[in-house]
This record gives sequence, structure tokens and C-alpha cells, in this order.
Amino acid sequence: MVRLNIIVEGGTSLNNVSADTANNVEALRQSLHHFFARILGREDVDIVIFMGWGCRMAAKLFLKDQSCLLYVDSDAPYADRYNWFAKLVNNDYPEKNIVIPEAQKDKVYFMVQEMEAWFLKQPDCLERWADKEGCTRRHGQEVLSEHSLIRNKNIEDIVKPSKALKDLMKHFFSKNKEVVRYGKLKTAPGLLDALDADMLITKDVELQRFKVGSPI
Repeated sequence: MVRLNIIVEGGTSLNNVSADTANNVEALRQSLHHFFARILGREDVDIVIFMGWGCRMAAKLFLKDQSCLLYVDSDAPYADRYNWFAKLVNNDYPEKNIVIPEAQKDKVYFMVQEMEAWFLKQPDCLERWADKEGCTRRHGQEVLSEHSLIRNKNIEDIVKPSKALKDLMKHFFSKNKEVVRYGKLKTAPGLLDALDADMLITKDVELQRFKVGSPI
């Protein structure tokens, strides 16, 4: 059995947080574990997920243990994803610079432009999640994938896919007579579990690179 450690941007510090928040962070970590295991599709790999909080903290954790892989939001289109490394450098405050060595950059993988883009690439996962959560479908005649926010669009070009996801969920689903509101810690674990990994990987070059290039 080979161990693969992955630091993922997301979560929050568990200091002075409520039990519900701590449980949600753990649920997100577990769902990411199952998701990456489905992407790799190998039974001989033991995946361990470490939540990295924000991108700078995740990068610092990565520098402390470069045997890990790092998965972060690109906050930019696919073609500009490597600008992420430059964002870690601030010439006005060089003492705060975070420099990833060239030899380690291939171990950094990107969610383009955010993790929520995975869900927008596979809108059926929203329907599966809503059904499992007992949500009510609003605007029943509308096809989710045909909404103007995502119809005929390159999802990786959408700035802030998390906002687009929030708007879609609020538009299409309600629960207990209230519109559904997306929250990363509360909602993303269930959405990750609802993803069809085999289908998603055909639409995501970075996930393909992860599957082929992981050092295992």
C-alpha cells in the first residue's frame, strides 16, 4: 500500500470553532478523500487529505513537507493558472514572500478557477445532491444545464464559480420552504459525494494530470 498525502486549500482553523463547524470541516476532508480515491481508481493507494485553510497557509504547509501534493484554487482561467505562484510574492513585503521551488511546482495542482467549478461542469450532481437532501425543485420546467449562467460556457472561464453555484442552487432548489443557500463547509461534502468522477475527469485537464502524474 502506497501513501499519498494531499494538502487541499479549504477548511478553517479548528481553534475556537463550534462543534458543527469542526464536523463540517471533517466531512469536507472525508469527501475529498473519497473523491480523489475515485479519481485515481486504485486500491493500492492510501490517500490522506490535509485541509490547508487559505492558499497561503496551504502553500506554507506544502513547503514544510514537499512529499505532499498541493491542490489549490487557481482563481484564474486555465491558461493563467501558473500566475498563482506569483501571487505568493509581494515585493512590498519580501519577508512575507512564499516561494515554491521550481522542482516542486509540478506537485501543485489547480481547481480552475475554484473547486465549485467541478460541480458546474457536472450539473447533474446538483440534482442528485438535492434529491438526497430532500430538497424541492423550483422552476420545474427549467433544465439546470440550460441556465444562462453555464449554458454553452467554458466553465473554467467563469470568474468566481462559487457565486454562480450559489445563484444556481438558490434559483433551482428549496428546502422547508426556504431557498437553498450554498455554503462550502456545509454543502460541498455532499456535492463531492454526488460527482461522477469518471465523467468529470474527461472534462478537467488538471484532474487528468493528477491521475497520470501523481508520484505513486
